[in-house]
Amino acid sequence: MTACGSKKPVAVVNGVDISADDFKKTVATYKESISKMYGKDLWNQEIKKGVKYKDEMKKAILQQMIQEQVVYQQAKKEKLEAKQSEVDKQFKQLKESIKKDKDYEKFLKDNDIDDEFLKAQLTKDITIQNFKNNFDKNIKITEAEMKKYYEENKNNYVDDEVKASHILISTVDQKTNKPFSEEKKKEAKKKAEEVYKKVKSGDDFAKLAKEYSDDKSSAVNGGDLGFFSKGKMVPEFEKAAFALDKGQISDIVESQFGYHIIKVTDKKYKEYTFDEVKNNIKQNLLYKKYTEKVNELVKKAKIEKNEEEALKINV
Repeated sequence: MTACGSKKPVAVVNGVDISADDFKKTVATYKESISKMYGKDLWNQEIKKGVKYKDEMKKAILQQMIQEQVVYQQAKKEKLEAKQSEVDKQFKQLKESIKKDKDYEKFLKDNDIDDEFLKAQLTKDITIQNFKNNFDKNIKITEAEMKKYYEENKNNYVDDEVKASHILISTVDQKTNKPFSEEKKKEAKKKAEEVYKKVKSGDDFAKLAKEYSDDKSSAVNGGDLGFFSKGKMVPEFEKAAFALDKGQISDIVESQFGYHIIKVTDKKYKEYTFDEVKNNIKQNLLYKKYTEKVNELVKKAKIEKNEEEALKINV
């Protein structure tokens, strides 16, 4: 791991520095979390020509730190700073959980993330949460606002799901992920047509899926994919599945993965009433208003952002 080099701040918010050191430690924490979830390779991966994932993340983290500093300063103005007793209590819990995770303990040590830094972060986090809680408490969301939101977003309050099984005859090499040649694709189409004839003549769908489907993860369950909503499958598959009634079988459907034979085994459709989703709507509107408030504070703040300096920092 390379040192920061320059000690210039990566940003100044209303006269308060966001130091290169604090930025480096924060980026290291995000990198550790991302690596655990998605693997270590993602951090240095090129996501578009000449741009690596880590650079986009650094920009986003810098913007978030600026926003947090703006809100933290406002919270202190409104006398909402975290109580020392609350910070001490949460810090004690944090230290206990760190002791149980030796890998994380080593990560903190390797990145010079000491108790002082952790306590400062906790103080800021609790203070920002106090600000949000206070904002929510003092904002009134009217019944009329909620009903208007419900009418404008009715599509979000519908359960529309299909339960389907499929048999996939692949047109993609399972090992290399490369598409088949035209000749091999014709062979796959012929095989799909033969399996389709068996399905249409009344052969057991689950048995055929176990025998012929190239989607091995669902084949073991007779091709069962469970319930899924719109937006979860490739468009051609989704269109065919949602057009079928319970018990119906599709024609052969072609997608980027190959030829599918789809059987719909169940369907769910429920429109939620306003009263059923009222609390959810209230939370959405509160969050929207809170975001607007934060954006307004950021707009009014005096911010000097040194993105160039932030991108130089190696983690």
